[in-house]
Amino acid sequence: MRNDAKIRFSLLAVFMGLFILTGYASGGKSLELGLSFLEFRQGEVPDGWTLRKRPFLTTGKAQWVEKDGIKAVELSSNAALTFLEKTVSIDLKEYPWVSWQWRVDNILPGIDERTKQGDDHPIRIFFVFEPDPSKQSFWFRMKRILYLDLYHGHPMGGRFTEYLWSSHLEEGTIMADPGKPKQKLIVVEGGDQNIGKWLFYERNLYKDFVDLYGEEPRKLIFIGILNDMDQTGGKAVSYIVDLCFSKTGKH
Repeated sequence: MRNDAKIRFSLLAVFMGLFILTGYASGGKSLELGLSFLEFRQGEVPDGWTLRKRPFLTTGKAQWVEKDGIKAVELSSNAALTFLEKTVSIDLKEYPWVSWQWRVDNILPGIDERTKQGDDHPIRIFFVFEPDPSKQSFWFRMKRILYLDLYHGHPMGGRFTEYLWSSHLEEGTIMADPGKPKQKLIVVEGGDQNIGKWLFYERNLYKDFVDLYGEEPRKLIFIGILNDMDQTGGKAVSYIVDLCFSKTGKH
């Protein structure tokens, strides 16, 4: 990374750290989720997050690193799934804005991300919302009690949406999840033009949800950060830092 870019990123990181601290001091204008550079612990999984491990599932790595002088969480997968997960309870009417910084070192050539066979991405953020039991059948609720909720780590059957870095689809593309076609994904970065660059994003998740589904979001209950190479058997390395929610946008 060039010196001027490193300086700009460092200043932005300091600003975001001050913003987070100021938010807490002034009555909770922001919600920091344990991914601030201030939480840096070399080589460790971020505090408050869990690296998902399941039987018969090859797991990648997630750990705090320093990359070109930048403190961030590195996710790496080799024919595996890296899935950082965190249980939350966030009302998007109060905290509609989500922001973060990320970077990828490579994308995946020759895949079709609209299919189950090509459903891999160097990085994506996965938001799960509280289900409405009144809209679920008796048998689905029984499956939830018996194994679904336990296996997935959160109550199943609610809406979810994702922000992802696509290998080939253009920024702004909205697509159905190949495995769950009723759920929607948003491409916020696509292609290889910005590989190796730190990028900052800020989205109104509340508005995005309403635009996608035409309904009010229920409570946000779960967040996952994924670097997934389990379908294609590929390799990918990506980084993320400063994921947080706020009442008002920063820019």
